[in-house]
Amino acid sequence: MDRHKRVSRKTFLKTALAAAGAFPLNRDRDTPSPIATTAHARHPVVLENAHWRLDLAAGEGLNVELTSASSGITLAQGPYSYSFGSPSFADIHSDHEDHPHTLSLMGQVSGFAVQHTFRISPTEPWIDEQVTIVSRSAVPVSLPYGRGGFVLPVVMHEASADGPLRDFKFVAVPFRREPGGDRKQYADYSIAQVLSECRRSELRATLPVARWGRAVVPRIFETGVIHTDYPLYASEGWVLTDGRRGFLITKYSQNGMEWALLDRVPLDNNRVGLRWGGFGIYEGDPEHGAWIDSNSSYSFGVTRVTAFEGGIREGFYAFRREMESRGHGCRKDFNPPVHWNELYDNRLWWLPDWGMEKPENRKKYYGVNDLKIEAAKARDIGCEALYLDPGWDTAFASKIWDEPRLGPLSEFTAVLRRDYGLSLSLHTPLSGWCDPSSYPRETDRMNPDGTRMDLSLCGASRQYINETRKRLDDLARGGARFFMFDGTMCNGPCWDPAHGHRVPSGRQEHVETTNELVRLVHDRYPEVLVEMHDQMLGGTHLRYVPTYFGHGAGNRERNQTEAQGFDSIWAFELMWDPMTDLVGGHSIALYYFNLAYSLPLYIHIDLRKDNAQCLMFWWNASTCRHLGVGGTNSDPAVREAQRTAMATYRKLEALFKRGTFYGIDELTHVHTALDGSAAVVNCFNLEDRPVRRSVEIDPEQVGLRRVSSYHVSGAASRATEKGYTIAVELPSYGHALVELHEAGREPA
Repeated sequence: MDRHKRVSRKTFLKTALAAAGAFPLNRDRDTPSPIATTAHARHPVVLENAHWRLDLAAGEGLNVELTSASSGITLAQGPYSYSFGSPSFADIHSDHEDHPHTLSLMGQVSGFAVQHTFRISPTEPWIDEQVTIVSRSAVPVSLPYGRGGFVLPVVMHEASADGPLRDFKFVAVPFRREPGGDRKQYADYSIAQVLSECRRSELRATLPVARWGRAVVPRIFETGVIHTDYPLYASEGWVLTDGRRGFLITKYSQNGMEWALLDRVPLDNNRVGLRWGGFGIYEGDPEHGAWIDSNSSYSFGVTRVTAFEGGIREGFYAFRREMESRGHGCRKDFNPPVHWNELYDNRLWWLPDWGMEKPENRKKYYGVNDLKIEAAKARDIGCEALYLDPGWDTAFASKIWDEPRLGPLSEFTAVLRRDYGLSLSLHTPLSGWCDPSSYPRETDRMNPDGTRMDLSLCGASRQYINETRKRLDDLARGGARFFMFDGTMCNGPCWDPAHGHRVPSGRQEHVETTNELVRLVHDRYPEVLVEMHDQMLGGTHLRYVPTYFGHGAGNRERNQTEAQGFDSIWAFELMWDPMTDLVGGHSIALYYFNLAYSLPLYIHIDLRKDNAQCLMFWWNASTCRHLGVGGTNSDPAVREAQRTAMATYRKLEALFKRGTFYGIDELTHVHTALDGSAAVVNCFNLEDRPVRRSVEIDPEQVGLRRVSSYHVSGAASRATEKGYTIAVELPSYGHALVELHEAGREPA
């Protein structure tokens, strides 16, 4: 709330005492909080920096006030909300010598303990919170709907919210636009919507039962359906902004799948509590936080709230900086090979009735000569690697090179290097989408009665992981330099005690072992790139697992190796009809992803669907740091335009692969060199009519150095007080590429 509109000390005290028995908090920034010694609250304390002030008073419950120092807006006020009743807290602990910016406190409730830790940055505009639940009895702690969080009282007038946040809205990060969303879909919500409506989201849409084959779809432990209306608003992060200033709320954990949650709690007749932060079980996750074994504990992820200036775009950039600070960004040496995917021209894949699995068809349509034809296409268009989709192995997704049909793998990769200048990349689906008969039956899931679920692999079993690792090792030793981890879907729980997982296994075990498999590959072959589909819903446009989960360096306490996790993630299956996906709005999700993450996306696209403007090519080159193409367009003029576009892309690829992405708007993207000396601007027109567009470029806003002048090519331009105005004319469904580099210096 604004400082001059904040509730009176009397009102605040009345609310606090009535709900939690806590001592009133001192709310004058320049006056220290009083030290209370009542029966209900001890030692109210303040944690603050130049950006935030957090007042805490603990006793029978926890009383909180969190205020932005720069704006005076209060984001939490009054009793902290717990779904299981208010803990009884002892003194708040602050070690001013070793941890002067950290506070911790422990409370008791119903046979278990609740530990809160608050940490504030001495210089940066953020404050962290983490909650740990500690079981201290022989009885497990069951919290299937556990929830706790800060509460902000909001006055409601009919369908609108009153107060200083009435003009603010919550925006989901990174999926403001969902991959399945059309051009009108945005995950933007007013305060009133969050307080009075369920959230409708297709990010985890309805899921039919899975079956093996080309039309495979995942399932989540036999439930069949994941609802699209959610009482809780869940996202990796939320930007709360009025367009001029804002706050970023995130949840981060590498121990369990968690999300930043928003919901509401009733207060009185005309007030509702906006609950945020803290901890919460969402659709059963994190599983190990919903059921905590006796005499053990579970630490929920860190909630961070960061203040920023600006609107949605600046909030997304704040999220990106946070994720990069946690190790989830693009490496400075990231240089993936541009792929040629033979699938689009592959006669084997398009055979009806899953005919691609028949050995006689593989022999007829997928021999060495067929692959050499595709390698020549890759070389001629300017690709750097031949990517083999289904057909190269002994059975679908066996991950065993079919040597009798294709010859030794090492000889094939040598021919690719020598004759075509290409490396080899492979489609390597995992347990959720493969021919299970290629694996030993001990890797099948087990029923509760000890019988096997025939031909249903347990992706969480050590037997499956060890066998798959061996097969991937053989491929890497033979010269493969990229693996696509498709088929990551979970087949369901397993009760086999010999598999090395919890009994029964859960979603968490499946996701963690899938992530671990990447680290095991990187442990022996760090140069091999591994792409990761969503570890629960891979092969769809859906997203179940937090994007960052399993990325980054391994931790010896949790992982078998400290090797790195996956190198890129799949661009949400936007590969089959990429022009329709772009014009229809689905692919706009890639724009917002790049605002929020520099973690690389990987895609391959069907060039048969592109136009002479190479609109589809340039959009995906602009939004996916690892690019793959394939398919021979029937129009010679389009094929020539594509070769020209690829040559231009290869010349500028350092900017696209590892430069910094900036968004002017959804249809205007900037990629800036890491040293700030050059940039490219991609301008897109998704309409069926030509348009003229004027683009304002402020060098400092897009990471360029403030120098005397830049050379602009590809469009008419003029210098302005802030930078440059670029005028572009875009044909129907067209694209324009503009280059900027320091005068007298060629782009890096």
